[in-house]
Amino acid sequence: MIKNNKGNFFLGKVADFVTRKGWFFGHFMDDKLLRSNLVEVAWQDISNKKSSLKDKHFHKKSIEINIIISGWVKITINGKRVKVNRGDFFVIYPLTVVEDVEAGPNTELIVIKAPSIPGDKFLLSE
Repeated sequence: MIKNNKGNFFLGKVADFVTRKGWFFGHFMDDKLLRSNLVEVAWQDISNKKSSLKDKHFHKKSIEINIIISGWVKITINGKRVKVNRGDFFVIYPLTVVEDVEAGPNTELIVIKAPSIPGDKFLLSE
């Protein structure tokens, strides 16, 4: 991670935020300039992701926008299975259940979630 607060810029790499699953902006950040209660932003490499029981979740108050920048994602949203390809996006509204997330090779996405609320992810694993 390259950081220079005097010059008012920040350069980073997706790999720098692997421990945060790609999340680099939101209420959870240590750097106060990257901390916000209004929005969360992540760049995620989910290449070859397999479906897991941990995928099944919903948010009570936040909306989530997922933009596929490479590869593809198969996902079940409120019981409907869809495939989303590079250049497509999907929007998950509050109380919408997401599960069975799979991704192809070389799949990366940008995720925007608003507002950024601690604890607004509810797992529904069986």
